[in-house]
Amino acid sequence: MKYDLIIEKLSGHDTSGKVGKINKRPGDPLNSGDIIFTIESGKGTIKFTSQYKGILGQLSITEGDIIKKGQIVGNVEGELIEETGKAKPTQFKSGQDPKKTAYSFGLAKPTPKNYNVDVAIVGGGPGGYVAAIRAAQGGKKVLIIEENRLGGTCLNYGCIPTKALVSSIDVLEKIKHSEIFGIEVGEVKFSLERIINRKNEVVNTLVSGIEHLMNVYEIEYLNGKAEVMDSETLNVKNKLIDATIKFDKLIIATGSKTSIPPIEGADSENILTSKELLELTEVPSSLTIIGGGVIGMEFAFIYNALGSKVNVVEFLPQILNNMDDDVASVIRASAIEKGINILEGAKASSIKASLDGTMIVEINENNQTKYIISEKVAMAVGRKANLEALDSEKLGVELNERRNGIKVDANMRTSNPNIYAIGDITNKIQLAHIASHQGIVAADHINGIENEMSYDLVPSAIFTIPEVGHVGLNEKDACAQNLDYVTGKFPLMANGKAQAMGETEGFVKLIANKDTRKIIGGTIVGVHATDMLSTISNIIASGLTIDKAAHVIYAHPTTAESIHEALLSVDGRGIHFA
Repeated sequence: MKYDLIIEKLSGHDTSGKVGKINKRPGDPLNSGDIIFTIESGKGTIKFTSQYKGILGQLSITEGDIIKKGQIVGNVEGELIEETGKAKPTQFKSGQDPKKTAYSFGLAKPTPKNYNVDVAIVGGGPGGYVAAIRAAQGGKKVLIIEENRLGGTCLNYGCIPTKALVSSIDVLEKIKHSEIFGIEVGEVKFSLERIINRKNEVVNTLVSGIEHLMNVYEIEYLNGKAEVMDSETLNVKNKLIDATIKFDKLIIATGSKTSIPPIEGADSENILTSKELLELTEVPSSLTIIGGGVIGMEFAFIYNALGSKVNVVEFLPQILNNMDDDVASVIRASAIEKGINILEGAKASSIKASLDGTMIVEINENNQTKYIISEKVAMAVGRKANLEALDSEKLGVELNERRNGIKVDANMRTSNPNIYAIGDITNKIQLAHIASHQGIVAADHINGIENEMSYDLVPSAIFTIPEVGHVGLNEKDACAQNLDYVTGKFPLMANGKAQAMGETEGFVKLIANKDTRKIIGGTIVGVHATDMLSTISNIIASGLTIDKAAHVIYAHPTTAESIHEALLSVDGRGIHFA
């Protein structure tokens, strides 16, 4: 159906406003909640958001136009999606009398619908949608259910949006230090609202891409919460349909949610999580982050660059505690140099709000009680499997021994042979690329292809300043396994490309088995670290020795040459660093 887009409200009592940034163009896909454009008026800026799922038809406005309350500014072809289940009287099919529109009268009764599919997937994140595509490629009839938006936490509230912010920060930092490159600029200004809008555009583009792939592979997509009827049946009810889904195979990909530690006040509505940190439109003057792991340190650098005074409280002895000491040292030094306050081995015991609205975090450091006062407090202490999403007992699915994830075998099958589980819900390794690979393994097994999951070579990408990339074993791992190993290390300050870029922080470190001389691990700290990491992954996966890997020619001048130098340095034969 075609619906008119009508200006129903403006700021305060304003009757007109100016069109700000237009985020969507005719022909673009729309989801409920997408920002189509902004409206600026004397009392502030508001977002004109979609209440439809469909395609934007016409848009009869341009940026800078003056629009009035009640004005029709375009139309959309699709279906109405609204939280209350009620349509507003001004939203009706083009050319149709709203008094004769069924949507004008309260709640519409969902239409019963039955589905019989080969594979049902609950959860549309990087595990679920990849599994859906892979199963469909094998000829299976697939249906995917997602309660929120396709892409899951990774695309909507995690990996992608944080990297969009990191990209904006990278530009900001380069402008701030442009004089190093012989370029002078005036006062540097930024708009957090525009940075967030750009982040949303990136997310919306990628979500639209996934929706397109669902159509290409003829995968049925239902938006809503899945309920378990029995071990072979699901139900999904939304404003439009009441669906009963019979499946031969089920893949559970319901992900994880923010873990709240047992700290007094940690569950207060004033406490931010990564989701809220991605939606702020004003930079807090000060921010205390509880947790110095990957999420905490990434946000620490982001908000520090935006001008916030950042404190990081880490309970363990070291930030990025799974990394080697020399890795953490580079990140710690960079953070301190930028003004980030790092407290390691410090336990947060309570969080309270003061009379003026600021937040007070009580910590214990070296058996001393201390207090940190900041405008905002954020939790970044990890995530836990979303086990409440589906009734595992009805499905006949067992949990693991620690009861913090669903138990699976190497093919990602649960205790019910017709049901698989992938991603964070298994609580194996909570990374998007693990979920995607598990999804491929599960779908392949359903398609009759033998493919087992291995966790021996999982890459990690950390987008701090500078970046960190790691794969295989580090020195901590090698020591814990009592391995006899050798290392090769090359500093980026000795790399020509890094010097030319003004990005000399960090190093490349490789670990090899002393007896077999095979590369068993590698860490890169520095510019392009996460992009170069795949080279080391392939060296390890190919089982190459130091000698074989060192005979590969690397292009000059590139930062990747540092990998070659690190290989040579294992035997003390480095060329550009002694």
